[in-house]
Amino acid sequence: MSSRARTRERREEREKQRKRNRQLLLVGVIAAVAVILVVLLVISNLPADATIAPETVALYDGIPQSTTAEGFPLLGNPEAPVSVSEYSSFDCPHCAEFYESTIPALVERARAEDISFTYVPLFGTGGIFNGEGAAKAALCAGNQGEFWVYHGALFHWQTQFANQAFGANRLEAGAANLGLDVAAWKTCIQSDATNQVLVAANGAASQLDGFTGTPTIAVNGVIVQDANGVVSNALPDINAAIDAALAVAPASPSNSNTAGAEATAEVTPEVTQEASQ
Repeated sequence: MSSRARTRERREEREKQRKRNRQLLLVGVIAAVAVILVVLLVISNLPADATIAPETVALYDGIPQSTTAEGFPLLGNPEAPVSVSEYSSFDCPHCAEFYESTIPALVERARAEDISFTYVPLFGTGGIFNGEGAAKAALCAGNQGEFWVYHGALFHWQTQFANQAFGANRLEAGAANLGLDVAAWKTCIQSDATNQVLVAANGAASQLDGFTGTPTIAVNGVIVQDANGVVSNALPDINAAIDAALAVAPASPSNSNTAGAEATAEVTPEVTQEASQ
């Protein structure tokens, strides 16, 4: 065999070896991708800890719940003399801290009918994964009367599980644990109506004078500030703003009716007693 033939043969053999190597590499890549997909599928179907704490349920028990014209969840009497709005995001760690430190006190003011409390559902203002999914999940829980408990659970999960808080399996497990119709809840999440509430929330935040991020509290449409005019989320400043608004608010019809009933009770105790029997 001539040297030229041997060279050509060696060249062909090297080319065959390169093809075999490329094929082996491709098979390896496909196998690795398949393993990753299987692992992700297994993880996505694992049971998720989606505990609904009894104290979260108790916090909102007995307080009226409704929605604004935009579809934002509203807690308390819509005719309360002062309107408080929270611009917040489930993917925002500061919002979770604010929930733990401040929201219970504001809920009690809603219970006392000092305020109505509106949650404006934003997303993407923090680094926790799937804030949009969490917001939609909470709004759709609200369609079945459970926004406020579900929203409290979301913040608890964020604190506990961080970037794994809002996986689809945990969100669904939470809906099931609340006794929701899960099929209807899933349909709601995919609906355009739910998406439009989030669009409206983003628009409301962009139109709020002085809004810079979450969490932000507005009392009667004005962002709360401290004594130095700095935006504040501190409970004393929020309470001071509420009290100042209450001081100039007209008496609500419910308060007037209550006052009238008390006056009648003082004048005609016999009638009142008969009515209660």
